[in-house]
Amino acid sequence: MSVFLCSYLVNRLTHSPLLVQLVGAAFFAPMFLAGALGGVISDRFDRRRTILTQLLFLIPIALLMSIVVGGGAIQVWMVYPFMVAVGIGGVIDMTSRRALVWDFVGEERVTNALALESLSMTGGNMLGSLMGGAIITVAGIGQAFLLIALCYAGSLLLLLVVPVRRQERVREGGDAFVAQLTDGFRLARRDATLVSILGVTILMNLFYFSYTPLVPVFADRLDVNALLAGVLASASGLGSMVGSYLIAARQPHRRGIVYVLGAVVALAFLFLFAAFAWYPAALVALMLAGLGTAGFATMQSVLVMSHTGPSMRGRAMGLLSMAIGTLPFGMVLVGLLAQPVGAPIAVMCSAAVGLIAMALWNLCRPEARWLR
Repeated sequence: MSVFLCSYLVNRLTHSPLLVQLVGAAFFAPMFLAGALGGVISDRFDRRRTILTQLLFLIPIALLMSIVVGGGAIQVWMVYPFMVAVGIGGVIDMTSRRALVWDFVGEERVTNALALESLSMTGGNMLGSLMGGAIITVAGIGQAFLLIALCYAGSLLLLLVVPVRRQERVREGGDAFVAQLTDGFRLARRDATLVSILGVTILMNLFYFSYTPLVPVFADRLDVNALLAGVLASASGLGSMVGSYLIAARQPHRRGIVYVLGAVVALAFLFLFAAFAWYPAALVALMLAGLGTAGFATMQSVLVMSHTGPSMRGRAMGLLSMAIGTLPFGMVLVGLLAQPVGAPIAVMCSAAVGLIAMALWNLCRPEARWLR
């Protein structure tokens, strides 16, 4: 909801595709810059308490944003620090919460559990965009930011009733902290399979997910209101929910194939979405793209965590967070291209290059697709 609302707000204030893309770049930049650090924090400290702390940090920030926007005092520059703060919370969430899921269920049930986790996360993404668009239409954008604060508060209350689970901690001490940070980078250097997995994630974030802040721009092109813009933004989430449910129900054994094929399907339908100038066709294309992202998004965490030991799990997730953190570079590139040629051509070019790059990467580094 934060990304959708801020993208919508900046688009209304500036009508600049580049400035809209910078909303998403501000959100994902902390993942690239602090992903490894988040992984060390996940391995070193109690994961449940860490997540609770970041929620306590985000609630007042969202409340302040609601007051500023609702009072009509918002300026474009204020959006970006807000998105950076939400992005910092995303680093903690990525590295600690998914590792916490593993702590609860173990190796045997992790595919099913993370598919359900992906189902809930994509459901939240879908409802966030849909409710954001609906509230803008009915009550105004300030009230929509208030709902973000209420969602954070609800998350905190739910997590308070989650029982504490023992996790394997790493050694303490300041020197150990630096060593743990270094160990994460060494892990990437010596493990070819992990590099293969992370490469697919990097390509998806550079060439697929970089379109997301531009949804309000596409909605203008398709001549629809804020509510239908929210529906469009939620379409990928709906497809991803269906895909995540199928994965949770069937628990596929060839997890690597699901991971890579899901990425290819997502990129192919993103190209079609950008090409369509008719709202229903664009909506269906995004739903089908979301079906592909379900395989990709569910399996990336499963493959990374199943491939590393318990003591390195948080740091491996930190490396995954850094790979996801390459997304701002893709967003800026798409924004720079969209400024002169328009969002549709920019996104079509991104998806086409992504498909070519994905084919070349899997020819050179096929380790990920053979994982079970």
